[in-house]
Amino acid sequence: MKIQTTRLAAAAATTILALSALQPATAQYQDRQDQRNSQYQNDRNDQERRNEQYNRNEQNGRNEQDRRYEDRRESDRHDDRSQLWQQRYSRIYTTNDDMYYQQCARSSDPAGVIAGALIGGLIGNAAGHGNGGATVAGIILGGAAGGSLMRNLSCEDRSYSYKAYYDGFNAGRPNQQYAWRNPRDGRRGVVQIGTYYNDPDGFRCATFSQSIYIQGRAQEGRGRACRQPDGTWAIVG
Repeated sequence: MKIQTTRLAAAAATTILALSALQPATAQYQDRQDQRNSQYQNDRNDQERRNEQYNRNEQNGRNEQDRRYEDRRESDRHDDRSQLWQQRYSRIYTTNDDMYYQQCARSSDPAGVIAGALIGGLIGNAAGHGNGGATVAGIILGGAAGGSLMRNLSCEDRSYSYKAYYDGFNAGRPNQQYAWRNPRDGRRGVVQIGTYYNDPDGFRCATFSQSIYIQGRAQEGRGRACRQPDGTWAIVG
């Protein structure tokens, strides 16, 4: 009985020693497994990031292609509209056709018309490109029709008058009056917008009349203006 107990104790001691020896090995194995799992997860995260970056780059590339396509389409549409305009109205009018912008560029501009044209690119584009390309809805009262409307006005008078035309044409409100007055010389006027309509090529147009009072005497004029492909309004008749 005593011998058997001794043997059992020895076996238990051997088992404990074996388990003690296994613990470091088990811990090392677990550490290696954790490292492999961590590396695997890092690799997956890296791959996901690369995939996301690839998808973003691909989407950005498609977006850029779409933008270039739309830019080309817009350019083609603008060219087509410019051709239609010239076929109907002979030419595209620019500030080079309007004596106000030529004669009064260095004069007093109390209504800020020339300043606005400079900021918006109307004058610079007309001078640089011939056919305009302005992006502001400016006013060009050029040609014989436009010149006759302004022939008796000073540069200051024209500044106020052009502002009234600008407000009237761009407001989009038919049968409205837009008055102006120069407090320095007492000259005044009224621009009356008649009706808006689209011409056969789809250009926005408006009829108008004006009354200018110089020394109490009224001078009347009337005509029609249409909006060019570059956004400017031009007197066309």
